[in-house]
Formats: sequence, C-alpha cells, structure tokens
Amino acid sequence: MPIPNYGDKYDAPALFSAEEAVDAHGGALPDMPKAVILGFEDELFDAVDDRATKSVNYVRSQEVQLLSEEVGFIGDFGIGPTVTAIVAENAIAAGAEVVCLLCGCAGLQTDVPLSDAILPTRAIRDDGISQHYLPAEETVTSTPAVVSHLNSALSAAEIDTHHGPTWTMGAMYRETVPEIEHYANEGVLSLGMAEAALLAVAAYRDVDAGIVHQIGDYLTAEEWVPNSDETCPLSSMLDPTVEALRAYVS
Repeated sequence: MPIPNYGDKYDAPALFSAEEAVDAHGGALPDMPKAVILGFEDELFDAVDDRATKSVNYVRSQEVQLLSEEVGFIGDFGIGPTVTAIVAENAIAAGAEVVCLLCGCAGLQTDVPLSDAILPTRAIRDDGISQHYLPAEETVTSTPAVVSHLNSALSAAEIDTHHGPTWTMGAMYRETVPEIEHYANEGVLSLGMAEAALLAVAAYRDVDAGIVHQIGDYLTAEEWVPNSDETCPLSSMLDPTVEALRAYVS
C-alpha cells in the first residue's frame, strides 16, 4: 500500500502547526536569521560553538546559534527524516527563508575523492516523511541558485564539488546490495537519511533549500569503506556554507 495510507491528504488542513508552536513561545522572533543550517554531527557542533555569537531559544527546547546576522545553525536534535522535518518546520515558522542541511553522507561513487563536497541537486524519495508533504511522483530538488552559491563558496575555499542526485532512506541495516548497486550504476552520488524530508518541507512551505554532503564512508555492492582521510573534515565546510547563504540572502 502506498504512503500516505489515507487518500489525497495534501490540501487538507493539519490539526496543529509549527506556527502555533512558535506563537506559543511568544511569536516569531526577530533574531531568527533568514538562512538556517541544520546539522547532526558532534564535530560540527564544536565548530559552531567556536564561531557563534549568540544562541536564541525560539521554540520548546530548540535553539538557533547565530553565526552572522543572516545565518544561524540548529543542531543537537537527533538524526533522521522525522526530526529533521519538524526542526525545519519550526525554523521556517519562526522566519527562516532558506534551510540548508550540512552533514556527512555515504558516498556511492568511489571516484569522488573524500576531500570533495557533494551538492545534491535532487533526492530520491525512499523515505516515509516526504510522502506526507508531496505526492510520490513529484521530484524534490535543491534550489538551483542556492546550489550555485554553495558551489562558489566551497570552490573559493579550495574544496571541489560534485553535483547530482542523492538517495534518501533511513533503514541503515536494510541498505541492500542490489539497491546500492542499482543507484551507483544510475549515477547517484550519495546516501543520506533526511535529505528528501528537508527538500519536501521546503517545497511545501515555499522556501529555498540546499544540501552540503561530506563523504563519511563509501558504500559499494562489495563492501563498506569508512573514511580515514582527515584532510577535509565536515567542519571545514562550515565557513563556506555560511558565506554562501549569507551572500544568497543579502
């Protein structure tokens, strides 16, 4: 049975919304920047802590750390499509106009060097969350102008980039050999858990979105190869991502 189980839900009103959660906290906050980066990894949290000028509690226990007047960071909220969608919804309701996921991924193309960044242009929707925002036949994509700004900033930081599709699915222990081989042969660059959810939320709420991937490991039909190259850690991609989003919304 396809998801969602119950008919055509896309134009139906929800029982409650992120706007109500923000209003319950006191309304949309003037400190919410136009662009927000979402991230999962501890390494990234440390880099953000070193750079952030201020933290603002904007809804429930969620905080946005201000990296500039235009760009903030939200992290330490868990991993996966469900929580990513909720956090993105809350940020958008509080005033964010651009959401960007900066995180590790599994690389599906072993000829993409570990030192490079992947900028997904669209996500293959092998998740459940995105299906509740948009019909399954709709493609979820990054905003081309956001991708262009990310590419320029990363290139200026001497980080090479690769553009193409990413595959989203959250069942880590059901990443099967045939599908890994299939998507690799189709030219899909990476695998992540939350990308389709983020892009679907952004499309549904009519805001812009982008993704920056750092290869955490390679997946092939034969083996799993962890990243042992420390020359380009995820934290090195933070400043270029901030600069790209700052330029985009300015």
